[in-house]
Amino acid sequence: MEIRTASRPHCPICSKPGSLLYKDLEDYLFNAPGKWNLKQCANPECGLCWLDPVTIESDLQYLYKNYYTHAENHSHLGFQAKARSFLLSCYEFAKLMPSSVLGLTQARRQILHMFLEDLPTGQVLDVGCGSGEFLHRMHQLGWSVTGVDFGGAAIANAKAKYGFELLHSDLIGAHFQDNSFDAITMHHVIEHVPEPVALLSEAKRVLKPGGRLVVTTPNIQSVGHSLFQDCWRGLEPPRHLQIFSLNSLGNCARQAFFKKVEMKSSAANADAVIGASFGIRQAREQRTHSRAAYEINMLRALRCCIIQYREALLLRKGLNCGEEAVLICHK
Repeated sequence: MEIRTASRPHCPICSKPGSLLYKDLEDYLFNAPGKWNLKQCANPECGLCWLDPVTIESDLQYLYKNYYTHAENHSHLGFQAKARSFLLSCYEFAKLMPSSVLGLTQARRQILHMFLEDLPTGQVLDVGCGSGEFLHRMHQLGWSVTGVDFGGAAIANAKAKYGFELLHSDLIGAHFQDNSFDAITMHHVIEHVPEPVALLSEAKRVLKPGGRLVVTTPNIQSVGHSLFQDCWRGLEPPRHLQIFSLNSLGNCARQAFFKKVEMKSSAANADAVIGASFGIRQAREQRTHSRAAYEINMLRALRCCIIQYREALLLRKGLNCGEEAVLICHK
């Protein structure tokens, strides 16, 4: 089917014009139709990238037909899946020592718990809860959990797996009361929404005084983007409507009237992002769907580790070049 689009000539955050960064991008991950152009803001204090033209809001649902959160859950594992699981376990074990030395073990723990480990347990809302795995993790730690997601299939799968009462809605449509939650998390969500400032404004409204909002999203200034350019996993056209720099992410939060705003970047999941980027590059060269992004490939895994360790070293030197941008706000 043809996806309907609309022009988006100016930066969604600072309203400055943009210049063409990439042209005719295709979706090698989940086969959404069309070719897509990415612009970058000319304002050096912003640096946001965005799709122009962009899918109109009522057609966004069609971009997720084959998305990973919409896949059916299967309890059985075939031989190939078991082999993959075993090799991944060996891979993770081999990484333990260097990851610990470079701070990646702590970084992964922070991302897994969305930087909430130091807070007392309370009410947490996960916006874009997807498969429900994060809420399950936090529930086990003693948090009361609520989730929203506009993907009906994702919500159905999460409910069936964990039994949580989750809402098939976006954040604004859920109509939560003011000051409802001690913490709100958005893990790789803000890049998918048409109005990111409005999203953060609504989060501020439903967050309790003193509560914490944590947002993670691909970082356009990452090592991975510099290496892979238009094959970088973080671009994900056409579902990623915008890709943030740390500056643009902080500006977005301040426009939503958050006063306490902290930005950083993380290399915690860099190996996965880099591995998928290798797969996208291979898929483009072979003009095939990027199942190569998820193949068992130990040589590629080694190369991913080397790039991840390099990224972690650069982060220790104060360069915010991690694959994921992190925003932490307090109300």
